[in-house]
Amino acid sequence: MAIPPHLHSGRRKCYIAATGVRFVRTSVYVFFLGFLSIPDHMKFRQHIILFTAITAFVLDFLYIVIQRVLTQQKGLHGDIVHTVLVLIALGTGGYYHFRATAEEERSPVQLIGRTVIVITVYLLIIGIVQLSAMTKFVVENGRVMPTSNATLVTAIILAACGAIVSIVVFASLTRLIFVKRRKTTRRNYIILLVTASVVIAGDFLTSPNGLGISGFDTLLDILYVFLVIAMVVNGFRFSWILVLSRREKIINLLLSLFGFLFFLILFIYGGENETLNFSLLYFHPALDSFVAVCFLFGTIYMGIGFASTLLHLPTAKEFDRKKVEISSLQNMSRLITQVFDFDELVATTTHLALEVSEGDAAWLELTERNGKSRHGARKQTAETGTPHTRPYAFRNIDPEAIDRLRTPEGMPLQHLVFDTASPLLIQDFQSDRRIAASGRELRNIGTLVIAPLISHGEIIGLLCVSKRKAFEFDKDVVNVLFAFADMVSVALENSALIRESIEKERMEQELLVAQQMQQSLLPQELPRSPQFEIAARSIPAYEVGGDYYDVLTLEGGRLGFVVGDVSGKGVSAALYMAQVKGIFQSLRSDGSSTRDILIRMNAPLCNSMESKSFISLLYAELQTESGELSFARAGHCPLLHVRGDNAKYLRPDGMALGLDATERFAVTLEEERIQLTRDDIIVMFSDGVTESRNADDEEYDYGRLTACVQRLQDRTAAQILDGILDEVRRHSGKEEADDDITVLVLRWHGNT
Repeated sequence: MAIPPHLHSGRRKCYIAATGVRFVRTSVYVFFLGFLSIPDHMKFRQHIILFTAITAFVLDFLYIVIQRVLTQQKGLHGDIVHTVLVLIALGTGGYYHFRATAEEERSPVQLIGRTVIVITVYLLIIGIVQLSAMTKFVVENGRVMPTSNATLVTAIILAACGAIVSIVVFASLTRLIFVKRRKTTRRNYIILLVTASVVIAGDFLTSPNGLGISGFDTLLDILYVFLVIAMVVNGFRFSWILVLSRREKIINLLLSLFGFLFFLILFIYGGENETLNFSLLYFHPALDSFVAVCFLFGTIYMGIGFASTLLHLPTAKEFDRKKVEISSLQNMSRLITQVFDFDELVATTTHLALEVSEGDAAWLELTERNGKSRHGARKQTAETGTPHTRPYAFRNIDPEAIDRLRTPEGMPLQHLVFDTASPLLIQDFQSDRRIAASGRELRNIGTLVIAPLISHGEIIGLLCVSKRKAFEFDKDVVNVLFAFADMVSVALENSALIRESIEKERMEQELLVAQQMQQSLLPQELPRSPQFEIAARSIPAYEVGGDYYDVLTLEGGRLGFVVGDVSGKGVSAALYMAQVKGIFQSLRSDGSSTRDILIRMNAPLCNSMESKSFISLLYAELQTESGELSFARAGHCPLLHVRGDNAKYLRPDGMALGLDATERFAVTLEEERIQLTRDDIIVMFSDGVTESRNADDEEYDYGRLTACVQRLQDRTAAQILDGILDEVRRHSGKEEADDDITVLVLRWHGNT
């Protein structure tokens, strides 16, 4: 803006000052209105707030310089523009600091440390200014005024630093007050804020550098008393000291001591020293009061914190031990559900046992059937019947030393725990008469605790912890170790059950593969012809079974039918069944009779099968041109032949395969032939059909089977098969059979 040339120099100065004041006032209003219209975006808003605080301070600085240099005024005297700028700078600066540190996760000790560092730096700044002798003030009519521009700038810098330090102190103490807050914490804190605000406003009203209103001194003194009481009440918010470790309590003790001394120095120094007191008072009496309140609160809080920490220090070691106990038990709780590897589990167990007891050595001893060889044989001593134990996961002790832990009678010392099922505490190992002389020579064991691991009322192992010195464990440690041992027992049992579950799942997967392989050995498609119908099915009792059937297309228009049953069930029976199929496939095409094929099968089976195993087998051949059926029965169920109202079981003699490798097998084996006519029905089956029992222990028997087939003889072969299986299932009342069931149905239509 151009200055009118007709103004003389004095009026020119006043014109410049007035213009500057108007510029500052306009800027304040613009920034204030702009702040209210800022969108609520966290980072952006924080940056604007910080910019507003800095701008308000810069504008205030310019305003003070303009008032000092370009006008005849020698003090601000509570100027409204200056007050507004100070309030904006303090308010936005404090708000920015609160928002910027809201996401911080600092411990109370860190907050106190930051506070001590800040006030230490402020003390150094004040000391440098004091030594440089750059400040000099005069007091006129009770008002403080700088004597030079250098003093003015120095006072503004000290005031700005004091404001920043006070904001940091105020924010840190506020966060400390609300650590582990209670219902009354917020109320007490609001009372403190209201009282402090009234005191600060009162100082501004009554101070000569403020509004200079008199007559409120007594009321202000009363308010100061209430303020100190509110500070003391809020200063007792130190419940967080209880959860500090001994090391943290020592650090907090030192920080609180230094904080108390530094705050006390600043509070006294600010009230008596010309450099700090006059700088704050000249800049603004409200700021001077705010800084004094913060320093007074810091002095009270740090003093109470020092005394409280000092009182809690003697119990810090015991409290640390309890924290370690709780932490170790929590870790053990996680182990129960997360760690199932045996080696990792026992290693972690001994490590946590040392933590929870502060012991020097630890190891586990498990009975042989509860260690790695959980399913191994259970050995017992001849004298007491107490299970043998095996040491695991040694910590700071060797197996030779453990082996020397014996009673004077030569029994392992651990057996005393098996006899009582309660923890064993030996306070003075070298003088205890329950220990053999050779064991008392061990110098690395002074105190020993042996806690039993009990599961389902049975001791499955022992948890042993020792200390080098005597009388190091008390009853509390023993109780904690006993509780810890219970959790170890659960973890070991879970680990064993998980291992068994994994093994079972692996076996089930293998059985599933075996079942799929066994199903692949059975015929996937049965021959079809206008002359006959064939239907067959095999249902194993378990995942795999020992029943077998096959339908073979032979030379000369013949069909071969095989139904067999291996003694026993499960995998072994299935393996023998596969062997039978292989042998049968190699012999079927040489044109031999059914009897000869069975005779030739017997020899290799006798050589490969166990002595108690055998195979019953029925082999039949059908001449599809003539309808003649020949068959031989090696100890198997009879063949059912149904023709109209006549039904009979055909039982040619023969013993099971794999029982006798002599000529006796061939001598006893017979072959029988029948001529089929139109609508004849042949049923071949295993004993799982007729021996199926119901709840009254009644077998399904041959009579029921005959009646079922006769009732369904007008149906197709597949319908007859389904009817037999449905009736057997209804008779037993079970969805799963007790034995393998195999049925093959042949319905002859003849040459039409």
